[in-house]
Amino acid sequence: MPGCITQAETADEALAMIEDAKREWIEIALEQGIEIPELVKEDYSGKFNVWVPKSLRKYLAELAKKENISLNQLILYHLSRSAGFKG
Repeated sequence: MPGCITQAETADEALAMIEDAKREWIEIALEQGIEIPELVKEDYSGKFNVWVPKSLRKYLAELAKKENISLNQLILYHLSRSAGFKG
């Protein structure tokens, strides 16, 4: 919503002002024929599935057991490290 701004002195006031600003922006956009961008809500649940060869699954499971950690912990560690994730 380009150019859509508001301000307030408290958090509660800000939430109300945000809703008001969005409503006004959409109203003006409709009047002026301005394209209204589609809302894109990305939901990162933290879960995803990856199919791997049975041999890799076995290798990772054995490595996790040797390290005395869960397979999930092992994969998370290596994935984070490989990706350079610092979070």
